Amino acid sequence: MDSPDQHSSLAGLARTWSDALSPTAEVPLPGERIEECLFEQLDRLIDALRQEHFCPEAGTEVGAKLVARGFTGEQCLGRTVEILGNALLGQRDLNTVDGRPGKVMSLLGALASGYVTALRRRTLAQQMAWFREVFDSAPVGMVISRLDGTVTETNGALTEILHLPPADLVGRNVAELFQPDDAAVLRAAYQAVTDGKRRRFQRRVTAPTARGDTTGVALTVSLLRDPVGIPTHHVTIVEDVADQQLLEQRVRYQSLHDLLTGLPNRLAFAIHTEAVLEREPTAAVMLCKIDLDGFGIISDGLGIGIGDLLLRSVAERLGSLVAEERAFVARFDADEFAILIEESPSTPNAATLAARINAELSEPVYLAGRGLAVSACVGIARRTAGETDPKELIRAAEATLHRAQRTGRGQWDLFDPVADAEQRTRYALATAMPEAWENGEVTLRYQPLVRLDPAAGDTGRMVALATLLRWEHPERDIAAHEDCLALAEQTGLVLTIGPWMLRHACERLRGWRDQLGPAVPPIRVDLATHLTGDPDLVAVVRDALQAARLRPEDIQLGMPVEVIIAGHGDVLDNLDTLADIGVRTVLTRYGQAVGNLVLLESLPVYGVELAGSLVRAAAQQPDSMIRSALAGLVPLIRRTGTAVAVAGVDDAAQADWWRDAGADVARGAVFGPAVAGREWETVL
Repeated sequence: MDSPDQHSSLAGLARTWSDALSPTAEVPLPGERIEECLFEQLDRLIDALRQEHFCPEAGTEVGAKLVARGFTGEQCLGRTVEILGNALLGQRDLNTVDGRPGKVMSLLGALASGYVTALRRRTLAQQMAWFREVFDSAPVGMVISRLDGTVTETNGALTEILHLPPADLVGRNVAELFQPDDAAVLRAAYQAVTDGKRRRFQRRVTAPTARGDTTGVALTVSLLRDPVGIPTHHVTIVEDVADQQLLEQRVRYQSLHDLLTGLPNRLAFAIHTEAVLEREPTAAVMLCKIDLDGFGIISDGLGIGIGDLLLRSVAERLGSLVAEERAFVARFDADEFAILIEESPSTPNAATLAARINAELSEPVYLAGRGLAVSACVGIARRTAGETDPKELIRAAEATLHRAQRTGRGQWDLFDPVADAEQRTRYALATAMPEAWENGEVTLRYQPLVRLDPAAGDTGRMVALATLLRWEHPERDIAAHEDCLALAEQTGLVLTIGPWMLRHACERLRGWRDQLGPAVPPIRVDLATHLTGDPDLVAVVRDALQAARLRPEDIQLGMPVEVIIAGHGDVLDNLDTLADIGVRTVLTRYGQAVGNLVLLESLPVYGVELAGSLVRAAAQQPDSMIRSALAGLVPLIRRTGTAVAVAGVDDAAQADWWRDAGADVARGAVFGPAVAGREWETVL
């Protein structure tokens, strides 16, 4: 039994030990309980040192007891060895212990070993408990299998996925839980994970269920290892992705199909076309691009619902029309469809196919009690599969469709490489024109309009100056005003270049008048189609006149007659208002459409300029009916009180003929070329 002094000494040591370990205790205990626990362990260590036959196992037990009591902080073991090492070596009542230093070191080593071993076991037990909790409560299926594939455990979530109890799963090979077609691939993948060739693998497979059906699952497989890192089992996570697969299939379907008609869409058509071209390089294919005529009238007039019914009907009829062919029908946009046909000996030629399409669509169909029929324009491109690609084939058919649409309704056309090359060149010019305008390549020229009427007092004299666009292209000079204006109208440049022409022409006239006096004749500016019907046209004209200090009678505005006939935008209001403020208007490109004469009796126009195509035909074909028609047309126009202008008069004979026909004014090479504004100062 320890003496009172010894007991007091041990109690003090236990208190010091307690103060050092209290902050590291995992489970907080009252101070006296900690001291009591540590006093007991200290007494065991000292008792072990006093034994005649020394055995360090007491240290092992004390280390394990510390872990069991929750002294597991990071500094717990180190502080314990430090405090006990100093105390046991300095304890006076242990002076009689033989070989005390060595025994203390052995005892503390055993304590450290017992502590570490117990801590590892405790950690493993906690991890296993945590893993078991995760395994049992996981929302995804989990399978534990030996390295040979034998299933040892499954969780409840897997039972819910496969509708099989654990008893029917344990003992089977894990690869057999899934479709036989996947078994070989899965066994190889499991073996690759076992061999360390893959850290884990993921794969979607199909699994049969106890209900007799199958479900889609996503597998994630990895290794379980023992404490020393040796692989012992596979863990397979099984996630039910049946709903996800259905959603993915639906999203994929929607991304490749038109929801209204159920037909494949543009993307699906491109994918299919690419596959066809790659599959049979020597095969002949025909691509038809179809656009319904006047569909907007039906949709706007009868409602979107009727329009949708019509589109469904068109889709069904197109499908039926090519049912005997290896054909793929798609809907591209609102009223645009496409058909790709892999040609066979029985495939109709392009003309027959286009006629059949229009014959089918023009047959009335009754929708919501209404009999409806439509026509369509068709563009057709034929190719050998290996000589084209999907994008070019579709582009060729679309370009051909646009060319057919320019000729009217119900028209078709077959791809023409020469016409296509010319059109693409024109498109390239149109897209390059805005940059050219910014760089100053697009300029204005001025050409005299000369009086032809021999009865007029100013016959033979210049009565106006026509403002003409010219593009000084580095490779191909584009001198024709009509060509430049048409190119500008194909891009957004037309929104800028129209007001720019008007403003600069007025500024140029102001400069001539300031330098040469009021005898300089008025200026003529032909408006682009867009500006003719622009609701701001009158304001643009007023601003240009005011900025240049000109009067309304100092300018003449040319307006395309086809825009007037169509009545687009505010064109008729613009005509009336311009006439009210004193601006003279001239209808350009006149004479090619029915109803032109009616316009002259109903609209306040000053004059007309005959269409360039008619003037060229009269010059090139002196004995044609066109000359006779024009000779009769000019007097009719003048009887309405409207002046007649002619452009493109290039020689004296033409000038004489138009003078005899009764034309009022003319311009062309015979009267003088179109020159830059600065050169006109000398001419004037």
